[in-house]
Amino acid sequence: MTKLETKVRALFDAYAKRSDDALQDPPREDVDGVAAAFAPYFVGSSPRGVMGGANDEQFRAMIPKGFARYHAVGGKHMTIKGLKVTELDHCHAIADVDWDFAYTNKAGQSGHVTFTNFYFVTTADGAAKVFGYVTPDEEQAMRDHGLI
Repeated sequence: MTKLETKVRALFDAYAKRSDDALQDPPREDVDGVAAAFAPYFVGSSPRGVMGGANDEQFRAMIPKGFARYHAVGGKHMTIKGLKVTELDHCHAIADVDWDFAYTNKAGQSGHVTFTNFYFVTTADGAAKVFGYVTPDEEQAMRDHGLI
């Protein structure tokens, strides 16, 4: 395993743990740790469009709101089921992350939403940071599973 791949894998191991911890009861949120996974500015794209933003106080304020939403729809766990790292050069990679969102819906039925996100990662400043990502339609997946 290369140094770059080791850094990318460590980034997502920590990110997944923080995401899963935030869905526990009671939630254990590490806002600073989640924010540290992202570059000072990053972009995201989904079927709903493209957005960009700064890693600032407004972003940090949104992190607990996002986890609260996942918890409110019945989220119990967020785990990585697969991770493939494609190196682009000495300091950039794409991480294909297969996520598993375990839930118990309002009717008491348990299930899983599985999806793959593609993250663009840089280690230009030494630490691995997400500077972009591509995601599927999360809203539709939640509707398909009766969560919203």
